[in-house]
Amino acid sequence: MGGDRIVIIGAGMAGVATAYFLTRKGHDTVSIIEREKIAGTQSTGRNAAILRTMIPNPLLNRLARESAEFYRNPPEGFSTEHLVDCVGVYLAARKEHAATLQKWCDDNPEAGLELSDASQIYDKIPVLAPGLTLAAYKHDDGVLDVHTILQGFLQGATQAGAELCIGREFTRLEIRDGRVVGVQTAEGFMEASKVVVANGAWASLSETFSGYSLPFKPYRRHLLVTDPLPQVNPRWPVVWIVGEEFYFRPESGGLLMSGCDAVPVTPDQGEITDPSQVERIAAKAEFWLPTLVDARIARAWAGMRTFVPDDLFVIGPDPRAQGLYWVAGLGGHGITCAPVVGRMAAEWIAEGECRHPAAESLAPKRLLK
Repeated sequence: MGGDRIVIIGAGMAGVATAYFLTRKGHDTVSIIEREKIAGTQSTGRNAAILRTMIPNPLLNRLARESAEFYRNPPEGFSTEHLVDCVGVYLAARKEHAATLQKWCDDNPEAGLELSDASQIYDKIPVLAPGLTLAAYKHDDGVLDVHTILQGFLQGATQAGAELCIGREFTRLEIRDGRVVGVQTAEGFMEASKVVVANGAWASLSETFSGYSLPFKPYRRHLLVTDPLPQVNPRWPVVWIVGEEFYFRPESGGLLMSGCDAVPVTPDQGEITDPSQVERIAAKAEFWLPTLVDARIARAWAGMRTFVPDDLFVIGPDPRAQGLYWVAGLGGHGITCAPVVGRMAAEWIAEGECRHPAAESLAPKRLLK
């Protein structure tokens, strides 16, 4: 392998999707290094598994819709299972936030949303508290099988020659004379001609990037799942209440829900559960689902969402060092947008350019101005 090796830091969804599409371009000297003992245990494994293509930003909305097509019609051999359960997603708002939802729809005319009053949502979910006046519905969004998607990308990559190095912690990027030469890991140096930073919140640790860091910031978000509830229909759609920072969907006979907290943290703080934030979710659930007030919490956890100042993704080459690429700052949309993100990253790495219309808008050089 030696100097021809491409090292991808991180075996979460961004890293394995990039490896998958690189191997589809004939690159088999790809090594994915992962500090954990299992791939996808951080943000990838701690998310809500919702396919919600209705992202307000039109550019990210487009990427989400393109990726959804991959999930609904995956390539031959990717998986024997369905990747998305199209239960539908409702975005809904009270009168005071209806203008926000209306603007999201107006800004994304190609999103395929059905906009109406909120009567449909109450027909489907009668336990929902009154007060919603506007709803936007996407019938073919829903719930993703994150584990199957991760394994599809990972197995596709490794079967084509990529190497997965589990339990190998990245400690430092090595650059000489403006060119990447490899990475230091807890088990020693790995030579590489190209290094792809796809390690989520850990991309924010500037000391590991030898002066070539970018302004990433991770934020913690809490979720919980209730015990099974007889009132819950497992075929309910996902409901996201705009302006109230609350969403829920059926899960394991109960409900998965979040109060959409966004507290800045360091990566090592990301898994720490804050009881006050769990109580905040419970309070919102009590307001919006009052008949379920006695529901018991089966489990609660926290995950991280990582952003840069403009809230767009960071995909592509770093102009400061030859061979350095970023696939990070996916801001909570990394699962939804993984197919397009991985394909764009692979184009940059393998061909030196990316022809996707969003490529220049997401390239790292914009953050260096």
